[in-house]
Parts: sequence; structure tokens; C-alpha cells
Amino acid sequence: MKSSYNNKIDFGDLISTFTFLKTPNKIVEFGILEGFSLTKFIENSDKKCVIEAFDLFDDFNGNHSNYDIINKFKKYDNVKIEKANLYEKLFEIEDNSVDILHVDIANNGDTYEFIFKNGFDKLKKDGIIILEGGSVERDNIEWMLKYNKPKINPILKKYSDKYHIKTIGVMPSITIVKK
Repeated sequence: MKSSYNNKIDFGDLISTFTFLKTPNKIVEFGILEGFSLTKFIENSDKKCVIEAFDLFDDFNGNHSNYDIINKFKKYDNVKIEKANLYEKLFEIEDNSVDILHVDIANNGDTYEFIFKNGFDKLKKDGIIILEGGSVERDNIEWMLKYNKPKINPILKKYSDKYHIKTIGVMPSITIVKK
């Protein structure tokens, strides 16, 4: 079908659009790396929006953020960056308090399963979860196969009757989930 829309997806534009449309009061992000998505959240939310970003920093053996990222974002009074593990820190976040929960921590099926079991309590009624990955192609990238990581697609199928799930793009892909 012909269309004037380009087939290439700009994931930064997606994050910006979701943020703009949600007009969030609170965003929580796990996995900072160089601050790409964090920047999109800042640029497209009100200055009163509380943004909490967490990373394992050098405790993660792979792509991780460096501590100098804290200095990069310290000029924003509404942004808090902290070293923390998703699997522990999520339980410290108040229930029904988050508008956007973003998880980008070398996601695999275990990450998704954890979020489906524990993340929705943290969301406000109309909150959304944004997760890196979700496509079949993303499930088959080199490091997922090399380290025998659980695939994401079976988890998406498992929860498809319970939640509204939309995976966008092929590589790396992004999955949006809402109650």
C-alpha cells in the first residue's frame, strides 16, 4: 500500500510523542546509557514532572552508563539519577504513582516477565510501560543467542489477553504496554 509515511521509525520521536501526549507528573527509567531517552523525557515533559533514572553503572558487565552522566543532567532540578537495580528498586517505588515506566536494561524474557508481574502496580490508572525490544528479530540478536537469554516474544504472547501490548519496529523495536 502506498503511503507518504516513511517506513523507518525514529524511536526518539516515539518516546517524545508518548511523553508529550501523557503530560506525565512522574517518569521512572531503568537503564540510562548515554541519556538518549532521558533527554527525550526532559524535553517533552513539564519542568514539574519528576524524573527518576536508575542504572547499574559499572556493576553491569555490558553497555552501561558512566557516572559522569550524573553531571550531564544535574542542571535539571526535576531529574534524579541513582545507582540501582531494577529487581530491587522497583519495589521501593510507590504504587499508583508512575505515569511512564521505561525499562531498557539489556531486556530479555526474564526482564519482561518481571515487569508484567511487578510493574503495573506502580502505574497510575492511565500509565504506560515502555520497554526496549519485543520483535522476533530483537529476540535473535547476537548477545541474546550467545548468552542463551530467554526470548521476549513468548512473554508478550502470554500476557496479550490481559494487557494492551503494541510492539513497534523491527530492530531494536520498542514495546508499549498499558492496562
